[in-house]
Amino acid sequence: MKAVPTMAVKELNKRALTRYLYTNGPATKQVLERELGLSLPTITQNLRALEQEGLVGKGEQLESTGGRKAQTFVFESRCKAAIGVTMRANGLNLCAIDLHGHVIARHHAALPYRNTDAYYQKIGGVINDFAAKIERGGSGILGVAFAIQGIVSADGTTISFGSIMGNTGVKLGTIAQNVRYPSIMIHDSDASAMTELWLDHALSDAVCVYLEMRPGGAVIINGQLYQGPNLRNGVIEHMTLVPGNKCYCGQYGCMDTYCSPETLLEDGESLSGFFSVLRQGEHGHRQRFDHWLANVAQAVSNVRALLAGDIIIGGEAARYLGPDDIDHLKALVEEKSAFHDTHFVLRKSLCVEDQNIIGAALRFVQSYVADICNTEI
Repeated sequence: MKAVPTMAVKELNKRALTRYLYTNGPATKQVLERELGLSLPTITQNLRALEQEGLVGKGEQLESTGGRKAQTFVFESRCKAAIGVTMRANGLNLCAIDLHGHVIARHHAALPYRNTDAYYQKIGGVINDFAAKIERGGSGILGVAFAIQGIVSADGTTISFGSIMGNTGVKLGTIAQNVRYPSIMIHDSDASAMTELWLDHALSDAVCVYLEMRPGGAVIINGQLYQGPNLRNGVIEHMTLVPGNKCYCGQYGCMDTYCSPETLLEDGESLSGFFSVLRQGEHGHRQRFDHWLANVAQAVSNVRALLAGDIIIGGEAARYLGPDDIDHLKALVEEKSAFHDTHFVLRKSLCVEDQNIIGAALRFVQSYVADICNTEI
């Protein structure tokens, strides 16, 4: 058996320290010695190197038990940051997250989406200014991730299906032409599912159903986002639910046309306004809601006929669904199941604000943390 080179041992020790502090929080040298089985001189040397790299800093001193106060060391989660971006008809939204996935800054720019070079150049300036502000705060920028309302090609370079925004065929190089940082694209539903996984480490097999104005889905298998070879897994919004209404994709009867929260609204009504009146017991709103919920149940039942994992209901509409609504939805799914299956979980998504933007940015964070910790986080 070959001996591990001295430099490799040093690097493994340093990454073990990084991993422990990242995962467990502040610790003294004595705790690190006990938990990692390393000598105090080795710990001291590696902590010094990590401090120089900006990954570790000194935390609080513990209360003395008779001798010198013990110094704690902490992982500096704000030494790096990643930026997530969404481009929408009502403007540009940005979030910066640290290495623990916590939002450290947000920005909204009133720049309605346009598929033009002028627009992409302008948003590049906004993104660069936002990033520069984060950098002045002491966080190096890992990259910029665009959460796309459409399907991204397998190589990540092209929007292969962008009918909603009218940008099918647009290249990442075009969108990020004025951005000074490494850039990627990810389907916004997949990005939302990334946040689910980041915040719920127990999540194993599930289908996420995001009831946005333009619904979408994502598939999670063995605790990992499963996008498939063409990155089109989970696009449940385009399965035929009821042959009838025309969808923006050009087909008829897609789940989108029956399960979009838009179908709940009349006469310029807002979603919050609809649910406010619904909770007051208005009969017409209740009828519309029951019809919509039955369609959602049918869609979920169809999904579960192929993938028998748990179901996570998210998106804008899910924010307004209470525990009774979720229980009723599960009962409807059970009724529509050929096997009357009751042994599955149907729950609300975490419904984190800017969930898809955070999830997009997590692509950069995951890669960086896995590298410095020598593991998958």
